[in-house]
Amino acid sequence: MSVAVGFLITSYDKPAQLLRLMQRLKKLYDNAPIVCHHDFSKCSLEGFDLPSEVTFVRPHIEPIWGGISLCHAFLAALRAMYQRTDCPDWFVFLSGTDYPVRPAHEVLDQLVQGGFDAYMDHRLVEYPWTPDSSVQYEPHAFNSAAWVPLAYDRWVAIRLWLPWYSLTRRKPIKIPVGIIRSKSLVGPFNPFSETLKCYGGSGWFTCNRKAADRLLARNAENQALLAHYSRRFAPDESLPHSILCNQPDLKISKDSLRYIDWSLGGHHPKTLEMEDIPRILASGAHFARKFDLAMGAEVFDAIDAAVDAASR
Repeated sequence: MSVAVGFLITSYDKPAQLLRLMQRLKKLYDNAPIVCHHDFSKCSLEGFDLPSEVTFVRPHIEPIWGGISLCHAFLAALRAMYQRTDCPDWFVFLSGTDYPVRPAHEVLDQLVQGGFDAYMDHRLVEYPWTPDSSVQYEPHAFNSAAWVPLAYDRWVAIRLWLPWYSLTRRKPIKIPVGIIRSKSLVGPFNPFSETLKCYGGSGWFTCNRKAADRLLARNAENQALLAHYSRRFAPDESLPHSILCNQPDLKISKDSLRYIDWSLGGHHPKTLEMEDIPRILASGAHFARKFDLAMGAEVFDAIDAAVDAASR
């Protein structure tokens, strides 16, 4: 059984790295459709010989880090993908700092044989939450012991603010004075219920056409979630998850098929280097992040050579 896959890419800088990613995807996946949402206000792509077959979202949405604009940019790219005449059976959502690390035939075989509609890192965001003693949590990662309580406060709880006028800033400000977490008290102020629960996780995932249709649906439930997350921080790490994970007929794997190293701590994953390649290739991941071409092309060249050798 053959399967077609397409790629959504969001980017805002590193045009040379973006070009390399596009060229590699087209080579590995036999000119698969690519839709890119690039923030042209932050970085021009003039002077770069980008593949003519790539669709760019225009006009682009100027994404604001941590804001709902990131979700609108993703949905605009997804909509553009499924308006193409060659729209794929599956889409892979990538950033410009991701890179393919597994032969295409192995990726396609897993998508066909895996039995899932989506590969999306996700977990239920609820309160109170008790860590699972059988899980080895990573510091600062999405499966860290502290992440679900943080996520609950971001997307479900109600923050209380005291309006104030700052003489030093010469403008009104809000001072945090408390937070309400009780399920019975926060219920009237968000769309979540026993049948519509809050989920969250990494914002990079792979889905089939059935899941794409659910993400693009303009129904009342999706509109309520969009309105809710427009007032919350980092909605891209929860809105798609809450849409898909509440669909009882979708089978969703918790494995996003991404290699990401959170071992250094902090709010961003490690930039991957030569020393990481054996672990990347042994992980079974389809893609890895994040890379930086400015540090040299050696890592990209080594990965390409390993993947090409395994493809023969």
